[in-house]
Amino acid sequence: MFITNRQAEVKGAEVLLEPGHQGWHLVQQHLMSPWFHTTIARCEDSLEIHDVVFVDSMQALTALLELTEVGVQVKSVQLVSPGWLNGSGDWRMERLLEVARSQDGASLRYTLIDGRYYYFPEAQPSSSVTFSELVFRCQQYEGAKP
Repeated sequence: MFITNRQAEVKGAEVLLEPGHQGWHLVQQHLMSPWFHTTIARCEDSLEIHDVVFVDSMQALTALLELTEVGVQVKSVQLVSPGWLNGSGDWRMERLLEVARSQDGASLRYTLIDGRYYYFPEAQPSSSVTFSELVFRCQQYEGAKP
């Protein structure tokens, strides 16, 4: 979950935003867990408009992907991972090829475009865990092999 406070709100931004939207100078995330930097496209008056959406969980990403039925197209998804997950000790943003869920539903395997894997919530699952349920596959990189 991303959080913010009222002091971070952009005052007077209402005239620039769509009805019901708010502008924020910053958002925070207290948990050191992965999230998704997603680029979407939508058509408005024969014009393709691109937006960047910060998605805090796999459940929220799945909901965003379901919006494709109402004219929203996902252009790219990048995994933003904390250092404990990616092994670097710092945050990284990397292109995501696919996400698979373990057979027991308790773990996720993130496959990056370069073929590397990250696992969540455990950085390294036991050898008996199999990831058989494909949750997401990026169509943009359809020819890539994990």
